[in-house]
Amino acid sequence: MSPFPEHGRTNDQRLAEDLAAQAGRLLTDLRVSRVAPEELGDFAEGEARAVILDRLAVARPDDLVFGEWNPDSRERLEADRVWMIDPLDGVSSYCTEGRPDWAVHVALWERGPEGTGGITACAIAMPAYGRVITGRGATTYQPISIIRGPRPGPLVPPREDDRLRIAVSEADPPAFAEELAETLGASLTRLGSGGGKTATVVEDECDAYIHTSGHHQWDSAATYGVVRQRGLHASRLDGSELVYNVEENEFPDLLVCKEDVADRIIEAARAYL
Repeated sequence: MSPFPEHGRTNDQRLAEDLAAQAGRLLTDLRVSRVAPEELGDFAEGEARAVILDRLAVARPDDLVFGEWNPDSRERLEADRVWMIDPLDGVSSYCTEGRPDWAVHVALWERGPEGTGGITACAIAMPAYGRVITGRGATTYQPISIIRGPRPGPLVPPREDDRLRIAVSEADPPAFAEELAETLGASLTRLGSGGGKTATVVEDECDAYIHTSGHHQWDSAATYGVVRQRGLHASRLDGSELVYNVEENEFPDLLVCKEDVADRIIEAARAYL
């Protein structure tokens, strides 16, 4: 099944964008609330999750919702429609004043007529920028005037040369990141959230995003959908396909990149797998 429909922006896609935007607006407000700093992350993530679940309960009451609050859900494997939600990606960045690299992920997995399934709607909100990133372009969803604090600059500095630029985790980068970068003649950029790193590739600030410390299906489903719909590459680091709503809950690694560098990165990474 194609990971996205060919007939334009569906009602499900509009809903995915709206859910991500609404949760993003709430998180933006909560970020300057009086919640104790040590409690802010859990509190804000719970509130964002509740907003998304409440909306889906009304708008799509027959659909299942999958996320870290119910990681052992089994009924989803038999369902025809499963929403995969990460209501706050990059909690550490969210709780750090001035950091813009946090996100909201919303994706819909849908079973096709032949029994196979794929991501059919997807959105990644970058609330600090007032945008929702989709397969067809970044959608501004809130006036910049209501975004708290000064407008953030780009996620990464402007390019200074024509080397490949690879985004990796700030907290847990691949153990071989430096060696791989040297092999590829690339530079590394360290960011907090998966959504932020995905955004750098989608918006041509980086050429690739490599992750090796594991990711759950709800962590990467929206990334996969957005990236593939943009005509970019998303796979396991060895090049094998990512398949969602399967029994395996956690995948070991992820590669997001431009199509014209995918084979080069996959070949270079084989030495470390």
